[in-house]
Parts: sequence; structure tokens; C-alpha cells
Amino acid sequence: MRNVYLFGVLAVFVLALAAAGCQKKVEEPATGEETALTAATEEEPEMPLALSEEADKLAAGTKVAVMELEAGLVEIELFTDETPATAGNFVALCEDNFYDGIIFHRVEPGFVVQAGDATLVGRANPALALEVEPDKRKCLRGAISMARGFDQATGEYLDTSPTQFFILLGDSPHLDPDFCVFGVVVTGMDIVDGIKQNDVIKRFRVLTVGEEEGPTE
Repeated sequence: MRNVYLFGVLAVFVLALAAAGCQKKVEEPATGEETALTAATEEEPEMPLALSEEADKLAAGTKVAVMELEAGLVEIELFTDETPATAGNFVALCEDNFYDGIIFHRVEPGFVVQAGDATLVGRANPALALEVEPDKRKCLRGAISMARGFDQATGEYLDTSPTQFFILLGDSPHLDPDFCVFGVVVTGMDIVDGIKQNDVIKRFRVLTVGEEEGPTE
């Protein structure tokens, strides 16, 4: 009878230890691997951009598109009053982070660098329609404009691309009649000159003179 009693006490003790072990296992913190995985899935906050001293001297309210490449920043003054449709479309794309991760697929030394085709990086281009606005500026070095298709049979330009843009590396007066200049490089033209095919746009953001933080150092 005493043995049965001792066996019962021992069984209760073993069950208590097992229950305590299970509770401890549940309360154990995640392993280092699990913690690292959780941290990797959390989006890091984007580092803010600020205008350079030169760009900050533009008229208050001027929109400046800031393109970040591996080599540095390029600032582009946008002519939103002169070309509201073209510049406004570009601003909307930048604000939607459309250009982030897109490559420069066309580089012609002394002429142009061109980017803006999302299909080249496995994404879809938005279904936008963009009319050709009257050109009020000359196609000079540093000017930015949207690309247009060309019909070899008729020798005429087609509709304006709503996403593909190019920056001129040199004066190109032959483009004046057919392309709407909607902005010009303010700083970073040396970086534009160094762009190579397949260089990636890290991000494109639009800042407003007089409404952002102080100029960059």
C-alpha cells in the first residue's frame, strides 16, 4: 500500500515537471534566426532628401526632381507652369515611386541618356496617355524631355511616351520642332555625363523650393 502511495506521488511530480517544461518552451523568446527574419521583413524608413544650395536659390514654389544614382544626385528644375501636362505627369510618376529601380536602357555619348521603361525590369508600364505639348524651350545640353516613337515609313514622330524620358548630353536643335522640354538639369550634369547603359535609378523624388528642409552640404 505504501509503494502505491509513493508511486502516485512520483507520478504527480513527473507530470508537474512536464507541465512546467511545456510552459517554459512556449514562453521562450524567438531564436536569433527568427529575430533576424522578422527584422528583414520590416521596411526601413527612407532617408530624406534636401535641395542643394544652387537648387535652393530657384524661385520659391519651383518643383525640383531629384534623381539618385549610385554615383550621386542629379537635380532637375521642372517647368510646371510652361508644360503642366508633361511636367505634371512626370511629378505624378515620381511621387508614385515609378522610376525607382528602373535602368537607363539607351546611352548615346554626346547625345542622350534615356530611361523609363518598366518592362525591362519585369514591371508593367502604367496605361497613361500623354499629349504633345507645345515646345517653349530649346533642346540644349541638360534639357529633359519625354521620348517619342518614330515611323520609319512616314518619317514622322508618333505619340509621346508617358514614362520614358531622356536627358540631352549636347545641344540638339534638330529636336526642337518635335519635343517638349519640360525641365533642365540644375546640378549633377557631370553625373549625367557618366551614366552608362543599365545604370539603375535608385529613386526619383520631387521637392519644392521653399517647402523643404535646408540645402544639402
